[in-house]
Amino acid sequence: MGQLGGRVAIVTGAAQGIGRAIAERLVVDACDVVVTDRQESIIEVATVIGATGHVGDVADARHVRAVVDAAVAAHGTVDILVNNAGEVNQSGPLDEWDRAAADFERIVGSNTKGAFLFGRAVAPIMIEGGGGDIVNISTDHVKPGPGCHPHHGHGAMDLYNASKWALNGLTFDWARSLSRHHIRVNNICMGATDTAMLRGWLGDDPAAEMLATWMQPAQIAQVLVELLEEGAEGRTGNSIGLYAGEECRLPPPETLRPSPQ
Repeated sequence: MGQLGGRVAIVTGAAQGIGRAIAERLVVDACDVVVTDRQESIIEVATVIGATGHVGDVADARHVRAVVDAAVAAHGTVDILVNNAGEVNQSGPLDEWDRAAADFERIVGSNTKGAFLFGRAVAPIMIEGGGGDIVNISTDHVKPGPGCHPHHGHGAMDLYNASKWALNGLTFDWARSLSRHHIRVNNICMGATDTAMLRGWLGDDPAAEMLATWMQPAQIAQVLVELLEEGAEGRTGNSIGLYAGEECRLPPPETLRPSPQ
């Protein structure tokens, strides 16, 4: 059994893509894995990979509570939370009013509120268990790679970008609040990865030269496992950048700076 064997993990948005790859890898590493997704196919996915599946919306507090309570009832605790659930949609300041309100609820609900709710639900459980790891899956839009301007938008993605920037606030603040309880909190901010969500955004037949630069979900899962294997003394409060066309590897840790006095 590896370093993660016997740990209890919740992975959100695990019906496909990066979430499924992470859940599969944690099962291989002998974790007890609980997965959730809005898609009903999550039940079949859970059966295939050897996890426990739940169907529901991560923005629904009742669903979040039910998933976490079921994990504790079955396994006694929660050691790892991977907030992967999320979605992307075109949006901008000139959108029709009623659509804008609905898009806000959906995108921010999936990308930010779900992480907030699951974090709130598991933190007391992790404290009682002596520690744990929370990993928020974000985007290189909030941590641009080498050669990119440090602050930039993309156009037609205001809600997606805002919702992912909000994860920084949760990650950095939780890292400080929870470090004394031996709970680490980090972002993984990756660029283009070959998933159904990205193909749906760009089209199912991307240019070969673009596709050749994309990372694979299993590579993201490998980086996440290496992050978890750092253990209680590992980094916290980091945004870990992974970039298309670059080597997909866990970079050296960044030091969490002291709080201002």
